[in-house]
Amino acid sequence: MINPWHRLRALGDWTLRWHDPEDDPDRGFTLFDEKVISLRSDLTFEERRCTVLHECLHAERGPTLVGVLAAREELRVRRETARLLLPSIARVAEVLTWASSVEEAAAELAVDPDVLCDRLACLDEDEAGRLQQRGRDSNPR
Repeated sequence: MINPWHRLRALGDWTLRWHDPEDDPDRGFTLFDEKVISLRSDLTFEERRCTVLHECLHAERGPTLVGVLAAREELRVRRETARLLLPSIARVAEVLTWASSVEEAAAELAVDPDVLCDRLACLDEDEAGRLQQRGRDSNPR
């Protein structure tokens, strides 16, 4: 399992800061010029874990232009975050068979619901097939 905090430490000269939700509602942001990653102070364990990895990926990839390119980069980082935190679609499928909600499944997988939904949205063809098969196997008629 990936440890996002080790990834942050590996950035070396980057600093972690915490911000109040009243100052900025975003869960996290990256200040490239200052080499700062800031996380909102009221995040849950799962949100912190996901957000710090997400922001580390931004730091590693570097700044992007605004507009369409920024939106594309954000989507790439969201997908990569989801794949890194949830590499085993078999484990995701197992949890989804018994969880009563996305929130419950996400908590069991130690991610936030957004990351779980991102992972499910970026399944490749093989993963989608395995997930469907697992669903059929767990729901015999």
